[in-house]
Amino acid sequence: MKKISLYTNLKRDYEKMKNSLIDYDLKNIENREELLTLKENLIIINTSVNLDKEEETIEILLENGNKILILESTPKLINAQNWLLLGVHGYGNSMMNDIYLKSAIQTINNGLTWLIPDITMEILSKLNSDSLNQKDVLNQLSKAEQQVAILLKDGLSNTKISEELKLSINTVKSHIKNIYLKLEVKDRFSFINLLNKK
Repeated sequence: MKKISLYTNLKRDYEKMKNSLIDYDLKNIENREELLTLKENLIIINTSVNLDKEEETIEILLENGNKILILESTPKLINAQNWLLLGVHGYGNSMMNDIYLKSAIQTINNGLTWLIPDITMEILSKLNSDSLNQKDVLNQLSKAEQQVAILLKDGLSNTKISEELKLSINTVKSHIKNIYLKLEVKDRFSFINLLNKK
């Protein structure tokens, strides 16, 4: 999806994103009526805009084949959970730097869910890391993948895993991809849930 629509009432948000996302067809949406006509866009909604009828609006946007990234000035875990329950594809900080914004867009366009790392780490730290049969799950992996999986389970970012194991970031990403394939999961949350179910 190269089409991105930004729903915000802050001109500086649009200008910032326009400068950051030069490879995308970025459109600023100023009212709900226009928002509801969008089809097959990645829609970035800044919560500084009062989104009337949140649930209904999100439902219509999803029915129209859109993907949705919610940005808040002060992200909170409970808000992330509520938005994800409504079906949005990503949740982040409206002030996050370009690297995170581009990562969010790429991740969402690849069919995955994206959360700002602070929220991801908060979720992962709350999950019980002492599930009974984690060893059975991990035994399906190579030794190198097991090392990566344990750090992944503990909530470390790809960069931290790379530093901890003294591997290149590409090697870490390759191991994570193989872990997901072998365990038949789509993303970190599915991986953590699998370990916590066993």
